[in-house]
Amino acid sequence: MIYEIVLDLDDVCNTFCTAALGIQDYGVYPPACGWDIVQAANRIHGTDMARWEFWDSLDRDFWANIPPVPYLSELLTYLARRVGNDNITIATSPTLSPECVAGKLEWIHRRLPLWIHRQYMIGTRKDRLANPHALLIDDRRGNCDKFVARGGQALLVHQPWNHTDSGDWNHITLLSLQAGLYKYFGERFEY
Repeated sequence: MIYEIVLDLDDVCNTFCTAALGIQDYGVYPPACGWDIVQAANRIHGTDMARWEFWDSLDRDFWANIPPVPYLSELLTYLARRVGNDNITIATSPTLSPECVAGKLEWIHRRLPLWIHRQYMIGTRKDRLANPHALLIDDRRGNCDKFVARGGQALLVHQPWNHTDSGDWNHITLLSLQAGLYKYFGERFEY
């Protein structure tokens, strides 16, 4: 039984990848790049940007203004009805820049309901929140694997960097989320 949700921020609650790459659709993302967004940026834009250049280009304003996924409100409502508001934690990994942390916190306060404004974890070790009754919802396979290894459960949200599907990625992502939530809660997530 799931009593707690650990909900990833980037590319689960928001559209980080498309915003960072300046693209309209996840379908443009080269799957061969895997999780390496800097390599993807260089391939998409024909550049040879260093890692630090890419990450340093994302300032506080960028992080604070990433568009949310279109179904964010419905997702939070669905999850809160199953585990309660107090049992949902937003978890996000920062870059090395303090501007990233400030921008992500600003995003949480601007885009999410008041009840969740202090229920977040900023750090790279989401697995430390794992327990047999906790479900991590994330787009990074490594995070999901570590969470499960520590005794939690995980739902991998399909994205071009973690799955081999092809087609309309907005639809594929939503379908993977719906199927995973149905598996854990036995009720459909409608959007």
